[in-house]
Amino acid sequence: MSTSFATTRFSSTQRGRLLTAARTTFTTHGYHGTTMDAVSAVAHVTKPVLYRHFSTKSELYLAVILEYLDDLANRLCDLRDAPASDFDRVRRCVGVLFDLVESGPHSTSALVFGSGAVGDHAVESRIATALAEFVDTLATHLHPDETRPQRTHLLAAGLIGATLAAADEWHRLRQPVSRQSALDTLAGWYCSGLRDSGD
Repeated sequence: MSTSFATTRFSSTQRGRLLTAARTTFTTHGYHGTTMDAVSAVAHVTKPVLYRHFSTKSELYLAVILEYLDDLANRLCDLRDAPASDFDRVRRCVGVLFDLVESGPHSTSALVFGSGAVGDHAVESRIATALAEFVDTLATHLHPDETRPQRTHLLAAGLIGATLAAADEWHRLRQPVSRQSALDTLAGWYCSGLRDSGD
């Protein structure tokens, strides 16, 4: 194994550890309540090591958000070629969003989809673009044959909001119904709404 390859692999592994620590800290304390000192402590590294990978807190925050969105988009792509009815396709997409709430602290979905001002316009713009791209990806999976992209974008954005709110409430009430029932209910609501609108 070459020295350069080993160094690159170590750097990539270290970056992953830093992102995991940052994700934990941001979801626990929010953007403004998180400091680079706190992330360094959780990652068990010195602050210079953290700054070697991320020059600012906003840059680190952006990396965390993009990693989440890339993971969600990849999971949707994994579903793309699976044969499914309209209901099954919607249900699978709802399941991916539900998993976001189940995968980490209760505020994870708010971190990803409720990103507020961070004091860095370039970072805020990049996050907004990434969110819009994810909504478009979801819209494509929900309505692969749709010829009105603006309409499907709105529908996908609505499904994200409704699903994350329902998933948060499901957890708050300590899972009053089974996960399968919750997914079926949300998918059925979405599909019935489309039928009522004439689609």
